[in-house]
Amino acid sequence: RVPAAARELVRGLLCAREGRLGRGGARDFRRVRLFRGLRWERLRRYLPPFSPTVDGAADTSNFDVLDDCLSLP
Repeated sequence: RVPAAARELVRGLLCAREGRLGRGGARDFRRVRLFRGLRWERLRRYLPPFSPTVDGAADTSNFDVLDDCLSLP
């Protein structure tokens, strides 16, 4: 079962453009129940649970390639 707060977020993202979350910037997300209690002002200071290593902007080594033709140069 998906919690009601999570369903609210998904519905806010998968709806008509006029009512979609994000139209008003990040403040739209601050009002979502799922994010209640999140310390937004400290968000950039938190360490991520996973930090991938990359060799540059075009490095896609952290993505699975399912189609062989996509991995050929």
